Amino acid sequence: MALRTLGVAAALVAALGAGPAVAGAASSPTAAPSAQDVAYLQAAHQFNLLEIATGQQAQQKGQSQQVKDLGGRLVTDNTRLDQSLQKTASSVGVALGPADAARQATARLDKVPDSQYDRVWIPVQQGANTAASANSQREIAKGSDPAVK
Repeated sequence: MALRTLGVAAALVAALGAGPAVAGAASSPTAAPSAQDVAYLQAAHQFNLLEIATGQQAQQKGQSQQVKDLGGRLVTDNTRLDQSLQKTASSVGVALGPADAARQATARLDKVPDSQYDRVWIPVQQGANTAASANSQREIAKGSDPAVK
């Protein structure tokens, strides 16, 4: 089971952690966003979609009330965050991609037996949050558009 957990978590980290850490020149309101800003917005969007999808799934498959409750909170919080992120992306002209990472994650987690779901889901969430945090730290350090930071 530990290998399965690591495999799911590694796939999520790879999907969410992808994206160049490229520093761009300072941006003006009419300048195109830097590669770093684009990568950040796209990865953050994928993370939000992943958290929404796996949160919904946890509400269904979770065995403990804590996992079900946390799943609900992830849905609520990341829906709100993604709505704000979509507005920011639109304002700087960045197209956000489809929910590929979320679909892959939920498909993998669907294969986990219900009796083991909580033990697999928690490390997956930890790995995804670590990747999302690293993405945010890259943006803080190397992003160029204050609207995106």
